[in-house]
Amino acid sequence: MSKGTVIGIGGGFDGEYGWSLARRIIAITGKQSPNYLLIPTTGYDFSRGEIPIYSKMGCKCEVLCLTNPCLTEEIIADMIRRADIINVPGGNLKFCMDVWNRTNAAHYLREGYENGKIFFGSSSGSMCWFRQGFDDCGPDDDFEFIDALGLLPYNNVPHYEGAFWHGFDDFAKKTRLSTVACENDTAICCSGGKYSLIISEKRPDARVWFFDAQDNYKRYDLTAHPEILEKM
Repeated sequence: MSKGTVIGIGGGFDGEYGWSLARRIIAITGKQSPNYLLIPTTGYDFSRGEIPIYSKMGCKCEVLCLTNPCLTEEIIADMIRRADIINVPGGNLKFCMDVWNRTNAAHYLREGYENGKIFFGSSSGSMCWFRQGFDDCGPDDDFEFIDALGLLPYNNVPHYEGAFWHGFDDFAKKTRLSTVACENDTAICCSGGKYSLIISEKRPDARVWFFDAQDNYKRYDLTAHPEILEKM
């Protein structure tokens, strides 16, 4: 068994750039018609995710709505196990993790990672794959650290160039984890245990940042320091 692929997107990648990213993700599977599974828990099961794109590109598409009380654990396990690509959209990370843990979907998603599946998403759909996420799902929309699935051993921050999310700088030391902070139109990719960056052609100057817990949480530009990626 080989470790899977995680693509954590800071935001953006809309329009033609979303199609370009989809082609890249489908190519990783090595299949002509891979199975695409949308798990829209972050959006309270109302999001359509990227189904229109992946359906038009020949994928077999399914949706797993984990808030459905009629679902059995057997159905959940079966749908996750037959997926090649699993997409989680943006939304509420805390709600998502509460549901995943309650339904045991978290277990089958971790199992899928061990079996080489591809996981991707934007915003909360990125943070969910990391050990922690920094999301505005506290009282009065306050930011807080949420324990997530833990496929990648870092804290994750999306939309980092925006002032709303840039406030993470004041909280960086509180997580006690190194942090990957992605601006819109960027993504961090971990495939087979090796990290790389994806930068949209729309914003070639967009950046991915790394707050290094081993260096007093100093912030590094990963686009300028590929040697850090090699050590992650």
